[in-house]
Amino acid sequence: MPHYPTTPLPHFPTSPLPHTPHPQHSTSPTPHTPTPHYPTTPLPHYPTSPHPTPHTPHPTPSPAQLT
Repeated sequence: MPHYPTTPLPHFPTSPLPHTPHPQHSTSPTPHTPTPHYPTTPLPHYPTSPHPTPHTPHPTPSPAQLT
């Protein structure tokens, strides 16, 4: 069919396109400032102390209390 040519279309060139770098990707290295809400120090609610937290078991209700 004439509207489906076998020749390569002009707007799809086979030659590699010139790579224009995006302005946000500069060649200078971006200084990595660590985000303060991701600290490398251990969080206080996850203690690394070897003392185990005393576990107080929940009292299991006896069958007499369930009635």
